[in-house]
Amino acid sequence: MPKERARENLLLAALPDAERERLDPFLHPVHMEVGLMITTPDEPIKNLYFPHDAVTSTIQEMSDGSSIETGLMGVEGLAGVQVWLRQRSTVAKTFVQVEGQGHRISVEDFAREVRDRASPLNDLIAGYVHAFLILTSLTAACNRLHSIDERLCRWLRMTYNRARRTEFSIRHEFLAQMLGVHRPTVSTAAGMLQEAGLIGYRYGKLSILNPEGLADGACECYHVMEAQFERIFDQPWSTNQREPSFEPR
Repeated sequence: MPKERARENLLLAALPDAERERLDPFLHPVHMEVGLMITTPDEPIKNLYFPHDAVTSTIQEMSDGSSIETGLMGVEGLAGVQVWLRQRSTVAKTFVQVEGQGHRISVEDFAREVRDRASPLNDLIAGYVHAFLILTSLTAACNRLHSIDERLCRWLRMTYNRARRTEFSIRHEFLAQMLGVHRPTVSTAAGMLQEAGLIGYRYGKLSILNPEGLADGACECYHVMEAQFERIFDQPWSTNQREPSFEPR
């Protein structure tokens, strides 16, 4: 795989050269800012995104205002994948939680150039959807059965794998929302990870100091979840931290 291809979204990087070149006119490099909405409940999806080093969250909101994360995606996947399943909207909210680079493709271009023709990208997306379904089912079990410390280690290590850098902006309020707990609970857990030298946190910036320590402290779900995504590609990716390779336009 050419070096420049290895640095982009893994689904795109895994394509044969001819197919990647064919799709290039429809893929637009973009900066994915924090809060960018990709899916809004019951509203038409307009674009799909192949993150490079941005990370998105899918959350489910309840009528009482509470919410919890049900899915996490980044360099290994496709945000807005419901369109591949021939759905134009969904009940969940997906948005960017860690800013970074990515490729954007319109729903119309994606349907015409990928979904509705014999593109090798379809087989890759099928593998991703299978892995993502396992992630969502395990997340439900994890939220019910495992401690906040283990879940926080899992979440931080998975975000680190996808952000491809050791520092990113994150607020404790956001972590609490993602994990479905109150802010004081996540603050206490994060403080313990800081004392253990696994992370640093200052002025809204979270630093990953010991990623292997986070993996060791995570529940069993971490290894099972990430193993599903590893199977899609020819080589392990979650421990390879790379720098961005292109500028947004």
